Amino acid sequence: MSMTDGEIRELCNRFFDAYQDRRVDQLAELYAPDCIVWHNVFGRDTTGAQNLAALPASYEGQRRRTYNDRVINTFEGGFVIQYTLHGVQHSGHQGALWICIVGLCRDGRITRIDEYMDSGKFPAWRSGRPGKDATAEESRL
Repeated sequence: MSMTDGEIRELCNRFFDAYQDRRVDQLAELYAPDCIVWHNVFGRDTTGAQNLAALPASYEGQRRRTYNDRVINTFEGGFVIQYTLHGVQHSGHQGALWICIVGLCRDGRITRIDEYMDSGKFPAWRSGRPGKDATAEESRL
């Protein structure tokens, strides 16, 4: 069933609110069973289930993360969102990533996410230290 502009915007906001609030259970409800997630920094597809399984470890690195300055544009069957991801690491390091996501939706759920971010800034974000490269363990997420 097709979704209206308002339904797509609501789904998008619910998704990012759940991500910010570390509500993996809510995210699981928003992913379609066949959801695919692709991140440009890793260059590969993962299933929604694989993405959800990796989230607790990714949350451990930050005391806080917020998804600010959200700009959502919708199109038939999906959305494009641009936002700033702000984070505070346990080390006290603060950083920001500027991200754009193209999402596809069907029947009130997300079927595909393509995430684009500045790959040059990502290693420092993951490590909590400017200029440090991601380790092999961090790269698997």
